[in-house]
Amino acid sequence: MSTAAARTTSWSDRLDRELTEMVNEQFDTPEFRLMFDTPLTMERARYFALQFVFYNVNRRDCWAYVQAKAPWEVKQAIWEHESDELHFDKRGGSDHRSLMTKEAVALGMTAEEVAKAEPSSLITATMWGFNHINITHPWLGAITASHFLERRNNGKVVRGGGASARWRDKLVRELKIDSSLLISSNVHVEADMDHSDSIWESICSYVVDEHSYQTALEGAQACATVDRAFRVALAYEMRQI
Repeated sequence: MSTAAARTTSWSDRLDRELTEMVNEQFDTPEFRLMFDTPLTMERARYFALQFVFYNVNRRDCWAYVQAKAPWEVKQAIWEHESDELHFDKRGGSDHRSLMTKEAVALGMTAEEVAKAEPSSLITATMWGFNHINITHPWLGAITASHFLERRNNGKVVRGGGASARWRDKLVRELKIDSSLLISSNVHVEADMDHSDSIWESICSYVVDEHSYQTALEGAQACATVDRAFRVALAYEMRQI
């Protein structure tokens, strides 16, 4: 291996380890603990499922902001990533927003209720926070921010399972819901492992020195902060139901 290649591997490996530790630590924060410790009722489960319809739309906005700034080959990787989300994912037989709507309906909402719903002020504010990161950070920081959320959902690197798997298990355990009804959660348990891995390949080749390492890390750190705010907003609002 050349000296230049060794340096590149060193910086990207360092970031890889740092991000993996960050996503594991996320589950031990007060915000995540409050969300996962919130006792479920069916009404709370419906509320949670509905918020992820809004969250999914926001993710599409954020990835578009990243794609607009990214180099050509990274644009291609994002295009492949977003084709599952926006168009058709063979794992679920539809786009991901449709899957999330189906899950909300399976929990007792109507499709019309989902279509007419609006996010609360707290949820809206966190969505603005995610947008701000992806608009204002350099593309490498922005893509690492968006990647952070999928790595945090990647059961191959998160000890005890990613967020979707943990929430699915909570629904089954506390509400005795048939896991086969949780179509969106089931698909995301699998899809975000693939998405996390594919996007990481687009990030790591650009993490070649201290500056690029810090740029990427700062994006992830910013996203981790907003991610915690989103989770505590979910917990607070579920506890009002």
